[in-house]
Amino acid sequence: MNKELSKKQRLKVFLINVAAFALIFTLLGIIVLELFNQSAYQETDISLEQAAKDTRLIQAEINAYQNNTMSLPPDAAMPKIPGTNRFNTQLILWSEKGVILNKQSLGGRFSQLASLKLDTGHLNTIQSLTVTDQNEAETLLFRSITAVAPTNQSGVAYVQVLANTNQIDNAMKNFQTILVLSMVFFWILSIGISYYLSSLTMRPILASWKKQQEFVENASHELRTPLTIIQNSLERTFTKPNHTIIEESESIAQALAETRRLTGLTADLLTIARSDSNQQMLSKEPIAIAPFIQELAKPFQEIAKMDSKHFVLENLALTTAVFDPKKIHQILVILLDNALKYTSQGDKITLLSEISNKYWLLEVRNTGPSISDEDKKHIFERFYREDRSRSKETGGYGLGLAIAKQIVEEHKGQISVRDLQPKGVIFQIRLPKEG
Repeated sequence: MNKELSKKQRLKVFLINVAAFALIFTLLGIIVLELFNQSAYQETDISLEQAAKDTRLIQAEINAYQNNTMSLPPDAAMPKIPGTNRFNTQLILWSEKGVILNKQSLGGRFSQLASLKLDTGHLNTIQSLTVTDQNEAETLLFRSITAVAPTNQSGVAYVQVLANTNQIDNAMKNFQTILVLSMVFFWILSIGISYYLSSLTMRPILASWKKQQEFVENASHELRTPLTIIQNSLERTFTKPNHTIIEESESIAQALAETRRLTGLTADLLTIARSDSNQQMLSKEPIAIAPFIQELAKPFQEIAKMDSKHFVLENLALTTAVFDPKKIHQILVILLDNALKYTSQGDKITLLSEISNKYWLLEVRNTGPSISDEDKKHIFERFYREDRSRSKETGGYGLGLAIAKQIVEEHKGQISVRDLQPKGVIFQIRLPKEG
């Protein structure tokens, strides 16, 4: 993946994350504000509805209005006589023509409410009102409910209950300001987080691309060598058309050997490709471990004997385990084959099989050359070979241990390598006994 494409992809992921965060914060803000608006006026609205239905409260205000009008001479000023009104709540008595009747009990509030008009189109419904006093010096906000008077006494036709909400409105404005500032702050913070997430998201993609690129390059390189040898051998044979097969047996044998190596390489590449695409399926079944290991070890015991090497089998797992026998067989063939290739006459090769708690423990030990700590870090990587010249002699491509690791991981197990003291190497596999 080139740098330009990588930058475009990262920018795309970044913008998607930023947009997602913005959408989330916007929806969160709308939901919070809506809930706050509903809860802010909920208690006030309940009080208004209760007051509008409270006939005793309404009757007390009507009585106060009647007492005021009966005790005053026609030309007397109207004093403030307490009724049922409070500082934040007013109860207004309306005539049929829309005139406020209880001006005395409203007192100084009347000048603020003088511009108020009777609305009979929304009876028994909570309404929001904005009222400006006579001097236009103050704007008052109210929640209001208007109802028909329970009894038409002294010309009282309608009753309106008002609750001042200026304090609630100011609190809501402050809350909205704080909420918006908080959303903007966290959205800006989310931009940084989005940038980091876009980088984090691209890492496995870039790593996978790099891994695939290296795989193709290495596979092409490894395939080129045997194909070149086969081509040269065949071309050399065609330059001597009068030679017999026996005379050209060396070239033919070389071509056949490289063909076999090429067949093995393509099989390994196919195994890795299937594993990468999750097409490789395991056929697990309960298997008696001891007979399985005994049968597997036989050919390697004979090869070791022919090469004057000591092969020791410690077959201690006398139980069953759930695994794919073909795949585990493939792993042990890889490890034992490597042990035979990289040991000399007189060296010792040990295959250990035992049960450790809930795990089946397999170890392949050999007293051949040790592996450096740096090589141990990369030994399970594809196409990695500790000694390329020696691997070429033994026909290795650096795929065997990579395949072994894949198979072990598919069995949810672990594979590791460590030194055998005083000399040698131990490859250890831990597999769940129950699969």
